Amino acid sequence: MSTPFGNRVRRLRLEKGMTMEQLGQAVGVSKSYIWELENKPAQRTSANVINSLAKALDVTPADLMGEAPPEPLGDEANPEDVAFFRNYMGMDTEDRETYRKMLEFFRKQKEK
Repeated sequence: MSTPFGNRVRRLRLEKGMTMEQLGQAVGVSKSYIWELENKPAQRTSANVINSLAKALDVTPADLMGEAPPEPLGDEANPEDVAFFRNYMGMDTEDRETYRKMLEFFRKQKEK
């Protein structure tokens, strides 16, 4: 029986196209340890492993742990969207404006 944490790790790993062995290597743990995190209830792990997992899966530790997303995103946001939003909000005003212009450009290209 897996846990919400284990389900998130599995989903993010599969979305990245990684095997348990590849994720374990990226994190510095064994394949069997990844299997236990994904499949056994109430697995405890260190902050270092959580940080390494988050880095390998391109999300924040808070997103990996299932903390509530920022209010504007709502409860249905996936960890990647939350990480994207937090990154965006951490940019300075000039970088955010540049990013908005890039997104608008891509939207227009898609409409063609």
